[in-house]
Amino acid sequence: MRASLAVMLWLAACGGGDADVDAAPAADARTCDPAVACAWLGDYQRRIVGQLAGAEELGPGVTLAHRASEDERDLTRDYLLDELAALGLDAGRANYGTGANVTATLLADVDAPGGLIVVGAHFDSVAAGPGAADNATGVALVLSLARYLRDLTARQHPITFAFFDEEEDGLIGSKAMVARLVQDSIPVAEAHVFDMLSFDGDGDRAVELWSPAPHLEAAYAAAGAALGLPIQPVTFASSDHQAFLDEGFLAVGVGEEFVAGDHTPHYHQATDVFANVDFTYLGDATRMAMTVVEASLRDGVAATP
Repeated sequence: MRASLAVMLWLAACGGGDADVDAAPAADARTCDPAVACAWLGDYQRRIVGQLAGAEELGPGVTLAHRASEDERDLTRDYLLDELAALGLDAGRANYGTGANVTATLLADVDAPGGLIVVGAHFDSVAAGPGAADNATGVALVLSLARYLRDLTARQHPITFAFFDEEEDGLIGSKAMVARLVQDSIPVAEAHVFDMLSFDGDGDRAVELWSPAPHLEAAYAAAGAALGLPIQPVTFASSDHQAFLDEGFLAVGVGEEFVAGDHTPHYHQATDVFANVDFTYLGDATRMAMTVVEASLRDGVAATP
């Protein structure tokens, strides 16, 4: 099936696509230069993490204690749909039985596009705490990518911004998305998954790449070097990137140094709160991701069959 037709059918089934651009804020996403700075990035990510982790109201009179229960996950889905709509993106819920992912897709700007690029993060947390690091930081990064890339022209690929449910229960949401991609014969070029980018205890600014495809490892290494972020490739399976790898898709997980041990001491605890997030580290990792994903969208990387 041609990639363009397959992705159009995917959009019809799951929601997503280009919405009315007049709905997008007049903000300055395309004036952001990830190699230098993004004036809007810090305040934007602080708001997202603050609202998801209960430091600020999610809506009038609504504050999240965590994102583990069905009710709080449903509030989070509504929040994500509103945030994506504010960016001018047409988003939808992808129900799969025990939960639902949230996705929004931008089509390619060419008639015969390359395979789908997936950029994702899980939005659920454990019940022990508010999950600021794990994984409000990854959600904030993916929303920042959506804000940055929404007006990018000459896209050689469609791109889906995906927010996975039930990662903490065994990668359930990402496995459901991958199963649907396979069922619908959607060609996938690559998947970038972000999970826990909050902490740099030893100050080396290192970022781990979990089980990266070789070309993605090279791309992140180059972008990281330009920003002074050492890249540490490791083998690690306990995040949503693994759902894509298990089906043969090219993928990478991106996170703080979980395998190396330089990760937040507040992991899965009540102290995983807004105040313990290093937003400079998160912002630098986001700018690295902006550089890599933008290059992939422009360069027409090959799809995995």
